[in-house]
Amino acid sequence: MVELSKLFLNRPDVGVKTYIVVPADSADRVLDELVKKSLLEPLPAGEARREAEKLAERLELASKTAKLVQELSNRLAAPVEVEVKELPWDLDQGLAKLYNELLDTLRLVRGLEREVAELEQRAERLAALKKVVDAVEGRGEGGLVLEYDGDLVVVRTVYGSREEVAKLEEASLKTLAKLEAQPGKDVAVLVFERESYERVREEVERLRVEVAGLPLGDPGQLKLAIEERLNEARARAGDLRRKVGEVVSGKVYEIALAKVLAETVESKIGVLRDALESRYLTLIAGWTLKSRAKEVERVARENRGVALFEEAPDPPVEFNNLKPFKPFELFTEIMGYPSPTEWDPTPLLTYLYLVFFSLMFPDVGYGIGLIIGARLVLPHFVENKDTLRRLIKIATYAGVTGIVTGLLSGSFFGSLLGSYVSMVIPPVLPSLPPRLGSLEEIGPQIIRYIGLALLVGYFTVLFAHTIALFKNLGMRNKTGLVTEVLVISLMVTGPPAIKSVLKFNVDVLGLTNLVPGDVVVYAAVGVLVAYAVFKSVVDRPFGALLWIFDVLGVMADVLSFVRIAGIAIGSAIMAELLNALIANTTAIVSGFSVASFILGFLMAVTLHVVNLGLSSISPFVHSLRLIMYEVSSKFYEGSGRRILPAGVRGLVVKVGGS
Repeated sequence: MVELSKLFLNRPDVGVKTYIVVPADSADRVLDELVKKSLLEPLPAGEARREAEKLAERLELASKTAKLVQELSNRLAAPVEVEVKELPWDLDQGLAKLYNELLDTLRLVRGLEREVAELEQRAERLAALKKVVDAVEGRGEGGLVLEYDGDLVVVRTVYGSREEVAKLEEASLKTLAKLEAQPGKDVAVLVFERESYERVREEVERLRVEVAGLPLGDPGQLKLAIEERLNEARARAGDLRRKVGEVVSGKVYEIALAKVLAETVESKIGVLRDALESRYLTLIAGWTLKSRAKEVERVARENRGVALFEEAPDPPVEFNNLKPFKPFELFTEIMGYPSPTEWDPTPLLTYLYLVFFSLMFPDVGYGIGLIIGARLVLPHFVENKDTLRRLIKIATYAGVTGIVTGLLSGSFFGSLLGSYVSMVIPPVLPSLPPRLGSLEEIGPQIIRYIGLALLVGYFTVLFAHTIALFKNLGMRNKTGLVTEVLVISLMVTGPPAIKSVLKFNVDVLGLTNLVPGDVVVYAAVGVLVAYAVFKSVVDRPFGALLWIFDVLGVMADVLSFVRIAGIAIGSAIMAELLNALIANTTAIVSGFSVASFILGFLMAVTLHVVNLGLSSISPFVHSLRLIMYEVSSKFYEGSGRRILPAGVRGLVVKVGGS
């Protein structure tokens, strides 16, 4: 089943960055096959080297991110399941951003953990000090000197491993108190001679239990002060541990996303590491269309290799239209290739171009002549075979639609044979009277055709702005969205307001049949004022002056479609003048019926072929102008780049003979 988008606004075929790893002895064979089938746009030599360097950097970043994720995950209290809904478009940029964000988080966590460790160490020493005080108090001894600085002796309370405390004890003069604070760790109050203390000062200060500010004279007050400090340190450490958990838990989605991205990058390009570091493997890098990725995989697999694909920013594109629309890609190319995220307007432009052309070229005979003439004349003016082929097909489609509108208007070389067509198919489109007739007969038909052209123009421009509205909605462009809403509102309310004020019957939507005229006028004025204010704010400082040109531009776009009537009527008038000339000339020799027929036939062929040549160029040019400026300019940018795969074309060469 054909996708609906391919019949209206299509999406281009987008390229993906392609890496092919094959044995070195198979590289030439793989390249030959890729070139023959035009599967790969290879990267230039310098860019390929930079790509290899970028691959190494990306693998290193993925590896560092995986380690970072592991460190943060270890700090979660329990395993957490996280649903990663969407990966960023640019994996590299997304991974780098997440790495920096999580690195900042880890630095914050490590800072908090260092503070926790310091508090826990402080609490541990305070608990040891409390044991010393309890022991002394239990023995019924008087006040214990925990710290003293004198000229001859120094007293210090130290806490550390059993070996560290024993070593200091050997250097001390006396041990006032010593006990096991916890398995493997002792606390002691040591007295040093000043000279001995200076030799071991650094080690003593490292193990020193801070007692500054404690009420050392009263054991009861001392115990209360130690307990207060101990509880404060433990409470603060607990708060910081909870803060660490909150910080890490708050980044759980980013951790999960970073894990997915790192694994994705490593799984996609990890195999390329061997190719970059090995002399037995070769890496081929370039661009491949998504639609042809399986062909590239097959080529790599058949040559004992592997092909890897990844989406990258600003990829090249290729048209992805159905066969009937491919000739009309020529028109889209003139405006530029669609970007990867942009609609390809070729199908829509095809329909509109054929409608505009057929309305400017409504004649069965000229349509047939266009189909035949394109095959006979164009090869003498167009050298490029591909362009010639597409132009001939465009002329064929245009000729067929011209035949249809010719039947609907009863025109077959004007009224020369058209009068017979009208007997079978009553004219639906406006048509000139045979041999022009009187002014009273011509005038109404011209007015009808101008009205038809303006009606087509109005709905076409309104349709183009509606597409622009949906484009801005999809891109979340608020400014563009509001602009298009106001323009469409102005196009809807403007014609009935003009009818109510100036009495011109231009209310094509029949809005005045549903809403009172004064309400419509107020609505149109309100929209106009809103548009003026909006553009004045958005496009400062010139918006206040230039908004009027936007409004007039919409009117000019619609009025531009009058060219449809002008070109159609001009060629029709010319055809009828020629028919009158043929009729008047053959009437002179009316006595000789055979001679009259031959003369009329020769004149008809000659004169209408000349008119065909003169009248077929204008519909082509002006239909192209309408779809470019009045339609596609409203929503199409054409900022993409076409993929240019390396390839060779088969050539037919004649050899031998004289």
